Amino acid sequence: MAVAEEKFSAKFEEVALNIKHRGAYYQEDASEKGMALIEAKYKDTKIYWLADVQEDRIFSARFFAYGGKVSLVIAETLCNMVEGLTVEEACSLLKTDVDANLRDNPDVACVPESKQKAFDTVDEILKLVKEQYIAAKGVAIASASINKEDFKSTNELNLIAQSWLGLTLEEQKEQIELVLDEHIRPALITDGGNVKLLDVTDGEKVLVQYQGACGSCGSSLGATLSFMESTLRKHIYNEINVVPQV
Repeated sequence: MAVAEEKFSAKFEEVALNIKHRGAYYQEDASEKGMALIEAKYKDTKIYWLADVQEDRIFSARFFAYGGKVSLVIAETLCNMVEGLTVEEACSLLKTDVDANLRDNPDVACVPESKQKAFDTVDEILKLVKEQYIAAKGVAIASASINKEDFKSTNELNLIAQSWLGLTLEEQKEQIELVLDEHIRPALITDGGNVKLLDVTDGEKVLVQYQGACGSCGSSLGATLSFMESTLRKHIYNEINVVPQV
């Protein structure tokens, strides 16, 4: 059943090259949407889920994992699998479900035998989520500062996503340029830098090129990138990922 040492499935390698859920959510993100923020950490992996407290449904999921490629792919796959599920449905998943999702052949493991134990993270994370959700939901309801008629359900938020994804490429670029001009470029220009929008893929991947001082700044892949990404997510679409051209 085990694959050859250091042999990974094609599906595993594909996920490793297309990480989309890396990042974090904060309480202010949840409060803005009237949602519960569920955080759970086990060893080198921490997940952040936003759940609609009216439907107990997971609207969006993110994670940080520091244990290498295997931890990264497991967390990415789990986040992808739980979005759209209720919290109860998500917590019923098992590590074997994530493993199966990454296999090319049902009878052949997706990772070397020496890496199989990494999937234990799935069961431990979901156990913590199940324990913490009631409290997280209570915090969300207690701290809500919006009227019920203003509350955005998962369906309404999906309409926002559909509206953005329904724009043409040129319309998406135009919206991004507006946010860059108003909220991002002034700060970069102050420090002698700038940023150029190169392309937008699938409404989510925003390819940019640093200019001036930003090109050699040590924070271009850290604080600056995080600043741009969080700003675009706040003003345009919550699933945007900014990718600087190397």
